[in-house]
Amino acid sequence: MRLLTATSSRSSAPSSSTTSNEKHLKIDTVEFSTQSYAILSHTWDEPSEVKLSELPLFANADECSLLHGFRRCLQYLPLVLCIYLVVGGGNFQPSKTSGAIILLLLSASLSFTLPLTGTEPKSKATSAQNLDRLLQQKKAGYDKIQHTLRLARQHRLRHAWVDTCCIDKTSSSELQEAINSMYAWYAAAKVCFVYLSDLEPVSAHAQQQDLLEAALPKCRWFTRGWTLQELIAPKHVIFFDKGWNEVGTKASLSGLLSGITGIPEELLRGKRKLQQYSVAQRLSWASKRETTKLEDMTYCLLGIFRANMPLLYGEGGEKAFYRLQEAILEGTEADRSLFLWTDKDADRSVPWAPVLATSPRFFASAGRVEAGWTDSIYSSLSIEPRGIRLKVCLIFKPGMVDEGGGAECALDVGCSAGDVAAGIFVRKISGGRYVRYQPWRLAELGRWSGYRDYQPGQVKNRTLVETALFATRLPEGYPFCDGFNPVIGNRYRALKLRLRPSTPQLTVDRCRALPRTHWDMHDNVFISTNYMSKGWSVFFIHGRLADTERTCIPVNLFLACLRWNTGEPFVLIGSLDDLTPETRVFLEYLLDFLEFESCRKAEAIIRSVFGGKWDPSKREIETSIVTKSNMPQSTDQIALLYKSRAFQTNGPATPSADWHFDVPVGRQKARVEVSVELREKWDRKICQVNPITMLDLRLRVLE
Repeated sequence: MRLLTATSSRSSAPSSSTTSNEKHLKIDTVEFSTQSYAILSHTWDEPSEVKLSELPLFANADECSLLHGFRRCLQYLPLVLCIYLVVGGGNFQPSKTSGAIILLLLSASLSFTLPLTGTEPKSKATSAQNLDRLLQQKKAGYDKIQHTLRLARQHRLRHAWVDTCCIDKTSSSELQEAINSMYAWYAAAKVCFVYLSDLEPVSAHAQQQDLLEAALPKCRWFTRGWTLQELIAPKHVIFFDKGWNEVGTKASLSGLLSGITGIPEELLRGKRKLQQYSVAQRLSWASKRETTKLEDMTYCLLGIFRANMPLLYGEGGEKAFYRLQEAILEGTEADRSLFLWTDKDADRSVPWAPVLATSPRFFASAGRVEAGWTDSIYSSLSIEPRGIRLKVCLIFKPGMVDEGGGAECALDVGCSAGDVAAGIFVRKISGGRYVRYQPWRLAELGRWSGYRDYQPGQVKNRTLVETALFATRLPEGYPFCDGFNPVIGNRYRALKLRLRPSTPQLTVDRCRALPRTHWDMHDNVFISTNYMSKGWSVFFIHGRLADTERTCIPVNLFLACLRWNTGEPFVLIGSLDDLTPETRVFLEYLLDFLEFESCRKAEAIIRSVFGGKWDPSKREIETSIVTKSNMPQSTDQIALLYKSRAFQTNGPATPSADWHFDVPVGRQKARVEVSVELREKWDRKICQVNPITMLDLRLRVLE
């Protein structure tokens, strides 16, 4: 780290005098931990800034000026001596005359050895003119350095750091070290001087404070990306107007600065630490700032998140910001507020987006986001080429599929926005893989008081904990559709379970679909993303058929469809009443660990558990007619069948004996015939390259 040191022509000791004695500059290379120094924060005016290589020119400017004046005197000295000899010839004095002759010869000799600018060769004269022009052009930048050194001496500091001339920007390694260390350098400074070059001098009297409050927000300093860390990092910050008049400190102006920047006043006053604020909230402070280079909008935030990464100028702003978010996710164990961004200007016809933002500007509305306490499920995270894999809590809310809305799926990130628990909407695009859905809004999951407290009267949300992959990049094309649609574009086939219209009224209390990785709750279909592997799907269904106003006929069904994604579906029907509750849980547990492509293993498990108590396509089950009051109530306040009679699911995250229930014993027995008809139906809103495989479930009460 280079530091500037001012040496006075009168004294080298620090002085509290307000006069500027700094005539020469000397550059020392010292460690910032061993020296006390002041630091300058300002906005760049590129043509007038003094670079490291130009600093010696100003240090030698006074010596060059003195030498030029001496040579000019020597030019006229012979003429003066000749006049003296002629005019004073009447009073001839040998001693004085001989001395004048000696001076005449000496001046003539020096005039030849020290030629003047006007008599130098043309190339040297041009070079001198260019130097004068450069010194004049850089005068404003050099004055900033001089004022910084003067203020440092007033604060009894020998050293100062100015970014324009203390970094060798021709060295990529030094530039990278400086940017990665910038926050630490500002934090270690004894005092930071903020020079507002576009702030007109304002009196510090009380009657002039209104003018300051009106003028300060218009300063360019508050719009630049680099100045964010320069405001937060130093403990002691002093602001100066364009005339280098002090207008206040970070502490005295904390209220006004908070209103301008969005940074909480407690942080500016040092009452809270930076790490106590969520990632999204810190990014909101940078959402309205700009930098000259796109990549610098990311690099200027490294210190705020204690991140270090190589600088790759030319990679673009989006890639640089993506790398920063990767570093943040790896460095913050429980804070997942990084996902809580919104794009208010997003195209509503294209509701898909990667899970990570492409710019800090998408966090403009995250100023009130707070990260809450989260449990161990959020500690598992890995970054892969296709996205971010982490164990998450997904919240499902049944929706009106027939009305075009479908079930909503939200990622619970354990954060709040104001007094509301917040998450983001996601959509499944392939097996266990999700994208951001409707990025222009956040998901409201209920009231927030340090924990989730869902509003009474709302549809009860269902929690599902699973390991999912969230896409961080979306390709430009997809294999199974034209255009930009990652949901349909990745679907080769789809499977839907539907109740046939001829079936008596059926109320589905509980329904679970496996494997979870390939069940899309938004469209209520199983999806397949390729045609090479054989897939499997099963349903656990607990429901009841209508009988009379007071009675019903409960049914507990197991339905499996194998190899449906290859165009050769095979159906297995069983009754869960033939299994004990423990066996049902064991069956679910085994199937829950199987991948979608493990069709043979799934079939072997099903046949082994049911033995011979299963049938393809049709089966009769024996049940009882019971009163409705003896039946368990639905786990949701919304029915799982709609106009299209398509099944929704509300199964638990893991197998549970409490989720299953036995049919109450009734005096009157009933037999129900269960059959499944395989059909194909085109629905290009769900799948474009193949028709949907429909499982039409029919239940008929036998006499």
